[in-house]
Amino acid sequence: MILSDVDILESLKRKEIVIDPLNTELVGPCSVDLRLSDKFVIFKSKSLIDPYDFHTLENAVEIIETKGRPFILMPKQFVLAYTLEKIAISKSLAATLEGRSSIARLGIVVHAAGLVSPGSGMLVPKPLVLEVFSQSDTPVKLYPGMRIVQMIFHRLTSPVSMGYDEDPRSSYSKKNVWISRRAFP
Repeated sequence: MILSDVDILESLKRKEIVIDPLNTELVGPCSVDLRLSDKFVIFKSKSLIDPYDFHTLENAVEIIETKGRPFILMPKQFVLAYTLEKIAISKSLAATLEGRSSIARLGIVVHAAGLVSPGSGMLVPKPLVLEVFSQSDTPVKLYPGMRIVQMIFHRLTSPVSMGYDEDPRSSYSKKNVWISRRAFP
């Protein structure tokens, strides 16, 4: 079952959903818009990435903080970005993330691994990592604070026995880092 705006607002009051900072104007009929932070990871061109050799990944990326200024996404560029909001959801909910159509119409695809697992952010609310790709042939400015993705909440038939943050095998439970060393066993 997808939560409606009424259900989302009630779940926020009961702390089943935590969004920090919360702006209730971003609550839509059945989703919450999340905004872009000013932190990005860019991949250096021509760097070989071997998922089983974490050092190649560390050497292939550069973390950029725009300090509130726009980030210019170049044609065919792929970056990682954070949401401005920190998120936590209970063990009774899961969430999916979808790129906003207004962003897609600029040729920008926003993906966030699709699923926010039940119990994510339970230990400490954290921003979500977004995968952002430009299909456009022209540069596009991405502004910190702009609405970039929408979060859709799903109520489970019963709470999970172990939330994402409680599972010792979870790659991103303590802190939602860009890419976890534990993600590639």
